[in-house]
Amino acid sequence: MAENQDESVELIEEEVITLYDDNNNAVDFNEVAVVEYEGEFYALLQPVEPMEGMEEDEALIFKIVQKDEDTDEFEPVTDEDLLDAVFNEYLKAEAEFCDGCDCDDCNHDDCGCDDEHCDCGCGHHHE
Repeated sequence: MAENQDESVELIEEEVITLYDDNNNAVDFNEVAVVEYEGEFYALLQPVEPMEGMEEDEALIFKIVQKDEDTDEFEPVTDEDLLDAVFNEYLKAEAEFCDGCDCDDCNHDDCGCDDEHCDCGCGHHHE
């Protein structure tokens, strides 16, 4: 897990969340980040397998609701203004996380450095 200086966003590496659709079919998502916005927590999730109607680089945003000490529920966010605000918080934190990287192998568009020996801090793809 990669932490950002902006404590309202936690960038996450390789965390898989399983949610269930309306027909009770399991759907796996990669958890990209958890964003705190106005006292609430939101998860940015990308489907592990391609989903109809979604591009490969798109993510869904879910509000995280803690039901009890061991159980979180993920509620889809449908309010466009809230979606934009949460996503903008994520983008701002990601940009701050990558700020100052001098690595030639780093692609700042997606903050992915493919050089496994680099210590640039953009280590989303580092082992």
